[in-house]
Amino acid sequence: KGRFRIMMFPLAGNEKIKTALGNAIKENRIPHAIIIEGDSGLGKHTLTKFIAKAAVCDVEDAPCGVCKNCHLADISSHPDISVTAPEDGKKNISVAQIRSLRNETFVKPHMAKRRVFIIDFADTMNEQSQNALLKVLEEPPADIIFILIAESKAALLETIISRCVVLTLSAPEL
Repeated sequence: KGRFRIMMFPLAGNEKIKTALGNAIKENRIPHAIIIEGDSGLGKHTLTKFIAKAAVCDVEDAPCGVCKNCHLADISSHPDISVTAPEDGKKNISVAQIRSLRNETFVKPHMAKRRVFIIDFADTMNEQSQNALLKVLEEPPADIIFILIAESKAALLETIISRCVVLTLSAPEL
């Protein structure tokens, strides 16, 4: 049964990450804050979508792929999955965007058991934005999961990194 979960991951290589995440999902112990880092093209967004779908799925052996929550996650329309990224034409995620996200974390889930906040290009947050995020990372509401996507965690404050589980993706071995 555990092997099946690993096979469901739409990610090449990275077996240790897939095993650890598969176990966390199976035990309903998805970390409240995750940084997924790695070069472009390694599957950061694919892995993020999988974790988010597992977090909102109603079925015990999540993600089932067939329930309403999984369907909405697949088509990027789930009301409990939010994505924050630099606004059109901007290079960075603004402190106003993070403050808005932070306010949203105190709203209860709309239809799933928890809410997922994805911060894409997290490494573009300036220090002020990161400090605004840090406030909610330090004491997150119980039904919240943060996923920060970055090319490299090096651009993030040590205080942010220390409150997250870091998953570093590597290219699959040929």
